Amino acid sequence: MPDGAWGRDALFEVLEETIHWCAPRADPDTPALCLRTPGFQPRLLVDGDRFQMMERVISKRHYAVRGRPPRALPPREGARLQGGRLLVYFPDDNTCDGGAELATRGYFDEDNIPPWDTWVGMFREDPESPTQSADYLIAWVPPVFLDSVAQGIFVNPEQCIQWLEDSTTMMAKRLKDLTTP
Repeated sequence: MPDGAWGRDALFEVLEETIHWCAPRADPDTPALCLRTPGFQPRLLVDGDRFQMMERVISKRHYAVRGRPPRALPPREGARLQGGRLLVYFPDDNTCDGGAELATRGYFDEDNIPPWDTWVGMFREDPESPTQSADYLIAWVPPVFLDSVAQGIFVNPEQCIQWLEDSTTMMAKRLKDLTTP
Protein backbone atom coordinates (compact mmCIF):
# COMPACT_ATOMS: atom_id res chain seq x y z
CA MET A 1 0.00 0.00 0.00
CA PRO A 2 1.46 3.38 -0.86
CA ASP A 3 2.52 5.35 2.19
CA GLY A 4 -0.29 7.88 2.03
CA ALA A 5 -2.99 5.19 1.95
CA TRP A 6 -2.19 3.94 5.46
CA GLY A 7 -4.10 5.49 8.32
CA ARG A 8 -2.41 5.44 11.71
CA ASP A 9 -5.11 3.18 13.21
CA ALA A 10 -4.88 0.69 10.33
CA LEU A 11 -1.10 0.57 10.64
CA PHE A 12 -1.27 0.01 14.41
CA GLU A 13 -3.86 -2.73 13.96
CA VAL A 14 -1.62 -4.58 11.50
CA LEU A 15 1.41 -4.06 13.73
CA GLU A 16 -0.53 -5.30 16.76
CA GLU A 17 -1.63 -8.42 14.88
CA THR A 18 1.91 -9.02 13.65
CA ILE A 19 3.33 -8.86 17.17
CA HIS A 20 0.50 -11.01 18.55
CA TRP A 21 1.10 -13.66 15.89
CA CYS A 22 4.90 -13.64 15.92
CA ALA A 23 5.86 -13.19 19.57
CA PRO A 24 4.91 -16.71 20.74
CA ARG A 25 6.33 -18.31 17.58
CA ALA A 26 9.76 -16.64 17.68
CA ASP A 27 12.13 -19.51 18.39
CA PRO A 28 15.85 -18.69 18.36
CA ASP A 29 16.62 -22.36 17.67
CA THR A 30 14.73 -22.33 14.35
CA PRO A 31 15.17 -18.85 12.83
CA ALA A 32 14.70 -20.06 9.25
CA LEU A 33 11.30 -21.67 9.91
CA CYS A 34 9.55 -20.35 13.01
CA LEU A 35 8.16 -17.17 11.41
CA ARG A 36 7.35 -18.58 7.98
CA THR A 37 3.86 -20.05 8.35
CA PRO A 38 3.33 -22.17 5.21
CA GLY A 39 -0.26 -20.95 4.75
CA PHE A 40 0.91 -17.33 4.62
CA GLN A 41 3.73 -17.94 2.13
CA PRO A 42 3.66 -15.34 -0.65
CA ARG A 43 4.92 -15.64 -4.15
CA LEU A 44 8.31 -14.14 -4.74
CA LEU A 45 8.54 -10.55 -3.59
CA VAL A 46 10.33 -9.53 -6.75
CA ASP A 47 7.54 -10.76 -9.07
CA GLY A 48 4.06 -9.38 -9.68
CA ASP A 49 2.29 -6.76 -7.64
CA ARG A 50 4.05 -6.41 -4.30
CA PHE A 51 1.16 -4.54 -2.76
CA GLN A 52 -1.41 -7.25 -3.60
CA MET A 53 0.97 -9.89 -2.29
CA MET A 54 1.44 -7.96 0.95
CA GLU A 55 -2.33 -7.57 1.30
CA ARG A 56 -2.77 -11.35 0.97
CA VAL A 57 -0.19 -12.05 3.70
CA ILE A 58 -1.76 -9.46 6.03
CA SER A 59 -5.26 -10.75 5.30
CA LYS A 60 -4.34 -14.38 6.03
CA ARG A 61 -2.62 -13.39 9.28
CA HIS A 62 -5.57 -11.16 10.24
CA TYR A 63 -7.95 -14.09 9.83
CA ALA A 64 -5.64 -16.38 11.81
CA VAL A 65 -5.38 -13.86 14.67
CA ARG A 66 -8.90 -12.43 14.72
CA GLY A 67 -10.73 -15.53 13.51
CA ARG A 68 -10.25 -17.42 16.75
CA PRO A 69 -12.32 -15.78 19.48
CA PRO A 70 -12.35 -15.36 22.42
CA ARG A 71 -8.59 -14.85 22.49
CA ALA A 72 -8.14 -11.10 22.83
CA LEU A 73 -5.18 -9.11 21.66
CA PRO A 74 -2.99 -7.41 24.24
CA PRO A 75 -3.81 -3.76 24.89
CA ARG A 76 -2.34 -1.32 22.36
CA GLU A 77 -1.45 1.47 24.78
CA GLY A 78 1.94 1.05 26.40
CA ALA A 79 2.68 -2.15 24.50
CA ARG A 80 4.75 -0.36 21.87
CA LEU A 81 6.92 -2.89 20.05
CA GLN A 82 7.06 -5.32 23.00
CA GLY A 83 10.84 -5.30 23.02
CA GLY A 84 11.17 -5.78 19.26
CA ARG A 85 12.18 -3.35 16.54
CA LEU A 86 11.00 -2.39 13.09
CA LEU A 87 13.08 -3.25 10.06
CA VAL A 88 12.92 -1.86 6.53
CA TYR A 89 13.74 -3.95 3.46
CA PHE A 90 14.30 -2.38 0.01
CA PRO A 91 13.70 -5.21 -2.52
CA ASP A 92 14.95 -3.24 -5.52
CA ASP A 93 18.30 -2.55 -3.82
CA ASN A 94 18.97 -6.22 -3.12
CA THR A 95 21.97 -8.02 -4.67
CA CYS A 96 21.00 -11.39 -3.11
CA ASP A 97 24.49 -12.19 -1.84
CA GLY A 98 23.31 -14.52 0.95
CA GLY A 99 25.46 -12.88 3.63
CA ALA A 100 22.53 -11.88 5.83
CA GLU A 101 21.07 -15.38 5.52
CA LEU A 102 24.31 -16.91 6.81
CA ALA A 103 24.76 -14.33 9.56
CA THR A 104 21.23 -14.91 10.88
CA ARG A 105 21.05 -18.71 10.40
CA GLY A 106 18.20 -18.22 7.95
CA TYR A 107 16.16 -15.48 9.60
CA PHE A 108 16.70 -13.57 6.35
CA ASP A 109 16.40 -15.77 3.27
CA GLU A 110 18.93 -15.90 0.44
CA ASP A 111 17.33 -12.75 -1.02
CA ASN A 112 17.66 -10.85 2.30
CA ILE A 113 13.87 -10.98 2.78
CA PRO A 114 12.67 -11.11 6.40
CA PRO A 115 10.19 -13.86 7.36
CA TRP A 116 6.72 -13.15 5.94
CA ASP A 117 4.95 -13.64 9.27
CA THR A 118 6.74 -10.47 10.46
CA TRP A 119 5.63 -8.25 7.58
CA VAL A 120 3.73 -5.13 8.58
CA GLY A 121 3.31 -3.38 5.22
CA MET A 122 4.64 -2.48 1.80
CA PHE A 123 5.08 1.20 1.08
CA ARG A 124 6.03 3.41 -1.85
CA GLU A 125 7.39 6.92 -1.80
CA ASP A 126 9.80 9.09 -3.71
CA PRO A 127 13.16 8.25 -2.17
CA GLU A 128 15.22 11.09 -0.74
CA SER A 129 18.39 9.29 -1.73
CA PRO A 130 19.20 8.29 -5.32
CA THR A 131 20.57 5.02 -3.91
CA GLN A 132 17.33 4.11 -2.12
CA SER A 133 14.44 2.49 -3.98
CA ALA A 134 10.87 3.77 -3.82
CA ASP A 135 9.27 0.49 -2.64
CA TYR A 136 10.02 -0.89 0.79
CA LEU A 137 8.69 -3.44 3.21
CA ILE A 138 8.46 -2.92 6.97
CA ALA A 139 8.71 -5.92 9.27
CA TRP A 140 8.66 -6.41 13.04
CA VAL A 141 11.70 -8.15 14.54
CA PRO A 142 10.98 -10.10 17.75
CA PRO A 143 13.31 -9.40 20.70
CA VAL A 144 14.97 -12.85 20.53
CA PHE A 145 16.27 -12.05 17.04
CA LEU A 146 17.54 -8.49 17.57
CA ASP A 147 21.23 -9.40 17.87
CA SER A 148 21.09 -11.83 14.96
CA VAL A 149 19.29 -9.34 12.72
CA ALA A 150 21.81 -6.64 13.67
CA GLN A 151 24.54 -8.99 12.41
CA GLY A 152 22.57 -9.53 9.18
CA ILE A 153 22.28 -5.77 8.68
CA PHE A 154 26.01 -5.34 9.38
CA VAL A 155 27.07 -7.86 6.71
CA ASN A 156 24.64 -6.52 4.10
CA PRO A 157 26.83 -4.36 1.83
CA GLU A 158 24.04 -2.93 -0.32
CA GLN A 159 22.06 -1.79 2.75
CA CYS A 160 18.80 -3.22 1.47
CA ILE A 161 17.97 -4.10 5.09
CA GLN A 162 18.11 -1.45 7.81
CA TRP A 163 16.56 -0.64 11.13
CA LEU A 164 13.60 1.57 10.33
CA GLU A 165 14.82 4.40 12.55
CA ASP A 166 18.12 4.46 10.63
CA SER A 167 16.36 4.87 7.29
CA THR A 168 15.28 8.09 5.59
CA THR A 169 11.80 6.78 4.80
CA MET A 170 8.64 8.71 5.52
CA MET A 171 7.46 5.81 7.70
CA ALA A 172 10.55 6.19 9.88
CA LYS A 173 9.48 9.79 10.49
CA ARG A 174 5.81 8.85 11.07
CA LEU A 175 6.68 6.06 13.50
CA LYS A 176 9.43 7.86 15.39
CA ASP A 177 7.51 7.58 18.66
CA LEU A 178 7.45 3.79 18.29
CA THR A 179 11.03 3.34 17.18
CA THR A 180 12.73 5.55 19.75
CA PRO A 181 13.57 3.64 22.96
